[in-house]
Order: sequence, then C-alpha cells, then structure tokens
Amino acid sequence: MTIGIKANSRRPGAFTLIELLVVISIISLLISILMPSLSRARAQAKGVHCLARLKDFGNALASYEVVSQGMLPPAEWTPAAPSLDWDMDGGIYRNTEGETEKAVVYGWAEILFAYVYNERVRVPVSFAVQRNVAAERWNDYFVCKAVGHTDVNSGHYRVYLPAWSGGAPSLGSDYAYGDDIRANPRRSGRREQFSPKLPLVGDANEQSQRGDGRGDDECSYIDAGEANISGSDGRFTGNRFSDRHYGGTNYLFGDLHGEWNTGLRKRLARDYDLNGIEDIEVSP
Repeated sequence: MTIGIKANSRRPGAFTLIELLVVISIISLLISILMPSLSRARAQAKGVHCLARLKDFGNALASYEVVSQGMLPPAEWTPAAPSLDWDMDGGIYRNTEGETEKAVVYGWAEILFAYVYNERVRVPVSFAVQRNVAAERWNDYFVCKAVGHTDVNSGHYRVYLPAWSGGAPSLGSDYAYGDDIRANPRRSGRREQFSPKLPLVGDANEQSQRGDGRGDDECSYIDAGEANISGSDGRFTGNRFSDRHYGGTNYLFGDLHGEWNTGLRKRLARDYDLNGIEDIEVSP
C-alpha cells in the first residue's frame, strides 16, 4: 500500500526561511549591543598602553640622569656635523668642497632613543624619532596608538617646556607669558627645580604646531606661551595637550609617575605654572 507524503513535510532538523531570518536578526541585535562595549574596551586598552609608555619614558629619563649628573636632555638641539669634513655654521652644514646642507633639529626623543638603544640617530629630517619617519627603525615607540602616525605634526608625546627646562629663560626673548619669559628649549633642567604638580611629558594634540610664524612649526615640546595659537586645523588647538583618552590626558610627572587626568589640560592652558594666576586668556 502506498502512503502519501504531505506537501508541507520537511526533513527533521532543517530550518525554515523564517527561522533563519529570526536567528540572523537576533545575532545582528547582539552585535549592535556589544559593538560599543568592544570599542570602549579597545580605546581603554590604548589608553593603558599609552600610560605604560609614559612610564617607560620615566625609567629611561631616570637612567639618563645617572650619566648626565641629574640633568634632563634638552627639548631641542642640533646634532654635530655628519662627518669630520663637514662644519656647521648658522644652522647650515658645509663641507670642504663647498656643498651645503640644512642642519636638522632633534629633541628629547632622539636623545632617549640613542641612549637606551645605544644607536646613533642620523636622519636628515628634524625630530625623526618622534615623527616616526623611519617607522621600521623606531617601531612607533614615541607615537601614541590612539592617534597613529601622521606626517603633519612632530609626534604625539611632547615635553612641557615650563617644567622640562626648569624655568630656564631665553635671554633676549621677546616672547612672554605672565610675568615670565619663555623657557629655552635648548637648556636642560633638573627635575627638582620645578613644581611636582607640573607634568614632564604628555599627550600632544594631533593638530598641535608651534604656529609662531617663524617657520619652525614642528617641535618636540609644548610651550605654554603659544597655547592660544591655532593649530593646523585652524582652531585654537595650538601647542597644547590633548584629552584624547576618555576625555582625559595621560601625563608623566616630575616624580616619574604616570597619571590620567581630566582637568589639568584646561588649567595649564590658562595658568601655565599653576600658581593660581591666569596667564593666558583663551578658551582651552
């Protein structure tokens, strides 16, 4: 006897189209719920990595101070001529055959890299390490992972010049903030010379440039006297720190401890030495 097969019968364990759509909808909903949490977790991991990197800088500085009699490296310096047959005069390298080459400018990052890794930094580009010009060589060590590398500015960790130079002024400088004149980036200081409330190194704004009209828009330091200068985006991002980690900035302080802070950037933008007197009238 032949048994008839119903038209709506299906194999055991098979899914209907409606069931598949329901499962896909549920998975999509779960992904949409989890994505913000995953994004926050990634951002938090980058912030933790950034803070650990600043603490690494602190260890390197402490080691450097042992051989430099307690002095920090200068925030800006010009290396010697490339070889013995070259001399430097007025920021220009000149060899015995009359050839000339513009002298590069290095900073604290180049000094620390050369000291820690015992490897000379000889790159014909200013602030090569901090800008990660030769990425395979520096390995992003001086570039914050939350921003990534860009050739627009000179990197994403910068020293805070009023603290780093120990308040050492530039003789004959016509740049002033408050009752003091701008510290000299080519003079180094000692950590005990300045207030422990001031940071040594911190997250620099991605658009941060000196912007002082002197043609020197790439540097390794943040100068409080130019906090009201617009950056490469045309806004008052100027030469200042950046609150890019959950609305806060990572800093390395004078006692070489790292800290995340949400309010210090705005305070420094107005009161560069934190003495309670506003030095710069500009929206932070």
